Amino acid sequence: MGKKRSPAYKRTKRFLKQLVGQDVWSKAQVSINQLRFGDWVICPDTINAQSVVYSLGVGEDIDFDKQLIKQFDVLIHAFDPTPNSIEWLKTKGISENFDFHPFGISILDGELKLYPRVNRRGRKSKVMYTLIDGGGTQEGSITINVKQLPTVMAELGHNTIDLLKMDIEGAEFDVLDQILDVDIDIRQILVEFHHRFKGIGKARMSQMLKRMDAAGYKIFFMDDRGWNYSFIKV
Repeated sequence: MGKKRSPAYKRTKRFLKQLVGQDVWSKAQVSINQLRFGDWVICPDTINAQSVVYSLGVGEDIDFDKQLIKQFDVLIHAFDPTPNSIEWLKTKGISENFDFHPFGISILDGELKLYPRVNRRGRKSKVMYTLIDGGGTQEGSITINVKQLPTVMAELGHNTIDLLKMDIEGAEFDVLDQILDVDIDIRQILVEFHHRFKGIGKARMSQMLKRMDAAGYKIFFMDDRGWNYSFIKV
């Protein structure tokens, strides 16, 4: 486990990256009620037991989902295609309000190849996978089933989504582009952005923030690292 850094350290590190042009300059655009669950922040004003909630990317951490269920008695549709996450969930006592779907969300209906994330020491993750082959090798890659968000919404009978949480290891940019392109009706979007990944970068992040803003999605929370963002449609 890595060393836990203080909020001041994280803010300073991000500020230095911004100064040298390695990260975007961004800040909260609206001030609204907030409720924090771990690394994620929502606006509770638009969430209730009847809300439609999608949680993209489970990994081995469903604390956010469990707390949201406890707070609002809401049904959560969770999605994750990775074998380790699927097996891990089988060992957990899951609430009936947690509806797990063992496939990923992408911009196509079919199959995709994912590669294990590689840390600075060259170690490959057994849990986190990305579209980017960071190790320069096919070793450890997996083929997963994916569906487009509009396809899933049609199958589940949803016309709108009240809260969408995304932690999908770099694929969030393509999925968000599709959301904006086809104008899917989503009230709140929580995203962990992976613009720090090789092959994505600051320019892609800057472009996405401009698209979100133009579509009416305003930032109401951003964490100290500049990774986790919360948007609300105004």
